[in-house]
Amino acid sequence: MVLGVNPNPFDHNRIAIIAGRSVGGAVQRNLAKRRIRSAYHNLKSEVIQGYDLVMIARKPILDFAYAHLENALNKLLDQAGLLKDNAS
Repeated sequence: MVLGVNPNPFDHNRIAIIAGRSVGGAVQRNLAKRRIRSAYHNLKSEVIQGYDLVMIARKPILDFAYAHLENALNKLLDQAGLLKDNAS
């Protein structure tokens, strides 16, 4: 998964999830997007608000267990400095 971040003028985050044809057919792409959306929803309370987030799914995302996907997203958000624990 790839994460792109850009500040926005709002007090909330806007997210875009992209899954191209390399991920698979329409069913696989929608599954990948639903899994990413769900993982973000579980981490939403820990994320600093006021950013546009673009999450791009890559093909191996369908092979990962959900816990690994959530950990990967957590790591990406941490590296981007968007977790509230790092906002000191």
